[in-house]
Amino acid sequence: TKLYNKSKVLYALNWAKDDLVRADEVIICEGYTDVIGFATAGVPRAVATCGTSLTEDHIRLLKRFANRLVLAFDPAGQAAADRVYEWERKVELEVAVAALPAGQDPGDLARTDPERLRAAVEGAIPFLGFRVERALAAGNLSTPEGRARTAETALGVIAEHPDELVRDQYVIAVSDRTRIGVDQLRATLRGGGARRVPV
Repeated sequence: TKLYNKSKVLYALNWAKDDLVRADEVIICEGYTDVIGFATAGVPRAVATCGTSLTEDHIRLLKRFANRLVLAFDPAGQAAADRVYEWERKVELEVAVAALPAGQDPGDLARTDPERLRAAVEGAIPFLGFRVERALAAGNLSTPEGRARTAETALGVIAEHPDELVRDQYVIAVSDRTRIGVDQLRATLRGGGARRVPV
C-alpha cells in the first residue's frame, strides 16, 4: 500500500540504528523472530525483510548506517549472487554471510546456543568465500575425478564475480584444496570450462 511498501521497509531499523552506526555493520534476517533472537543473544544490530527478498532499496537505506552487511539466511542461487555482486559494486559495501548450522535459523539458535549465534556473526565470511566453501564442502576430494568435478563447480561460482583480482584469490584457494595446479585452474576459468551450478 502507499503506507507500507515491503521492498523499502526493514523491521527493527528504528531500534537498531545506533548499534549499526557504532559497529559499522548490520545483520539482515528473514523475519522478526530472528531479530528478537539476535537481540536476546546480545547482538542488537539485526533487521529483517519480513516476507520479501532483499532489495536494492533496502541496501541503499542500510548503507546510510553501515558499510558491512551480514546475511543471516541462506543466499542460494544465481539470481541472489548477481544481485549481491551488483550491490557490492554500485553501493560500495561489503557483504558477508553468517555460517549458521544447517536447519537452524537465528531465532532457534538464540534459544539453544546464543554463543554460537554470536560466533557465526563474528566469523561471517565474504559472500563469494561462503559460496566457494559450500561448493568445496559438497564435493568429493578423495579421488582425482572427485577433485576435478569439485574444482569445476567451485570455478563456476568464482566465474560469477566481476573482479578479476578477487576471482584469482579464490582460484588459489581452490587449487590448495583440490591439489590441482593453479595455472591449470586459471586456464580452465578463462576458457569457460567451469560448471555453472547454483551453490
